[in-house]
Amino acid sequence: MMRNYAILLLGLFIATGCNKKIDEISPLTKIDKDGELASAAGIVEATVGNYSMLRDNSTASYDEPVLNLSETRGNNVTLRTFGQIGKITDAFFYRNSNGPELGFSNDFYRGSYQLIVGVNTVLEGIEDFEKVYFPSASDDDKNAVIYAKGENHFLRALAYFNLVRLYGKPYYLGAAANKGVPIKKTSSLTDVPAPATVQEVYNFIITEAKLSAQLMKVPVVKANSFASKEAAWALLSRVYLYMGGSAAGPDASFNQAAITYADSALNQNDGKFALLQGEDYRKLFADDADGSIGRANFASNKEIIFAFDNSTGTTRIGIMFNYDPNVGQGGFFMPSSDLLQLYTPQDIRYSFFKLNSATGYRETTKLLVLFTQLFTHAPNIYFRTGELFLNEAEAYAKLGNYGQARLKLTVIHTRAGLPASDIAGIPDNQLLTAILKERRMELAFEGHAGYDYFRNGLPMIRKAADNNGKELIVQPTDPAAVLTLPNF
Repeated sequence: MMRNYAILLLGLFIATGCNKKIDEISPLTKIDKDGELASAAGIVEATVGNYSMLRDNSTASYDEPVLNLSETRGNNVTLRTFGQIGKITDAFFYRNSNGPELGFSNDFYRGSYQLIVGVNTVLEGIEDFEKVYFPSASDDDKNAVIYAKGENHFLRALAYFNLVRLYGKPYYLGAAANKGVPIKKTSSLTDVPAPATVQEVYNFIITEAKLSAQLMKVPVVKANSFASKEAAWALLSRVYLYMGGSAAGPDASFNQAAITYADSALNQNDGKFALLQGEDYRKLFADDADGSIGRANFASNKEIIFAFDNSTGTTRIGIMFNYDPNVGQGGFFMPSSDLLQLYTPQDIRYSFFKLNSATGYRETTKLLVLFTQLFTHAPNIYFRTGELFLNEAEAYAKLGNYGQARLKLTVIHTRAGLPASDIAGIPDNQLLTAILKERRMELAFEGHAGYDYFRNGLPMIRKAADNNGKELIVQPTDPAAVLTLPNF
């Protein structure tokens, strides 16, 4: 009953709108079919309000919890200072605490369903709008509403994917039998569904993402801080990759689907997205602590398919990895020695680490755009083209198509300034291991490290040097690999 009550409470915490545009309408809690959602403009602005829930807001938290829970459970990071376990380090130690003061699970769960209820509210308004106002609306208004509908379905799919990969066991471990999370499709406070199976949640995500891609094909142009059909395809590629089975028992149909949707996003985007090369790639994650190279202004960046725009707001995601000597805070996690030893000085990605003179330790620069102390303005990237090439490489390897797998891997490896001969000499039976290593190097600090081992049926191994002198091994079947639903 406590878990059901928790979901019920979420209806009371729908965001009042952290964005000025949504504030100009009215608090989201007051949106109704006869008011704000009775116009195309109101629907668009309410949708903007839903995007705002991907970042910290007045009633819940999302971006910091999801990055903490995703990245710190892997072996890319170690603690700068080992000590008493607290909220920020709970996931690192696999305690999986679900109390609001003990870990980020409570915050993330609440923030996720806040987003979902907000989306459901807008989708219900759109349904009423379509019945009453749609026939007489202008073509531009019709397209705006259709696109907004697609955006909301995308946001709901993304929210459920992040939920199920934290609270549900890896797909290959009995998805049809294992419990996932509740699928809530309405804004009603009396609608309190029981947890669905992992398979049911994945099926729902796929349906949502496919629908969103179709809806967002209407002629509406938005920056990459908003969803798009390409973002939906990128999500589908990742979802099918997670369903693609372990390294020892891959699923051919799901891996082929991961390739198909990655290829769609990469090659059917009307020139909007591409893999950055050379200095352009270096600047994607270069040290921009003072904002001088303009990393916060990412709307024209072709590598980024979808990211949250932090340039005009504040988020605390950077303080996890970057210490600010001006206030003496942050930098709780630093790159592990295990991760750093993977890079050579010739690797462009080696430049994505800098020495913090205040601590004497190297830090990632991926989140470094610090216009104000403790807050970062770097975009929080959800999908980019580099990941899609690695999705294809992994899926091809699992299909036994080593030629294509090697080709896709080579694209990412050489983009980093490394020789193609490194990849050409890898035996077929070791290619998947090499792809997962490249994935770790390419996507470090972007929220993948806590999943890529478990979904492949592999243990997460944290070396003693990175775990206060004691090696940590977490198997994918270990209960600690999955978070328990918050009990509040």
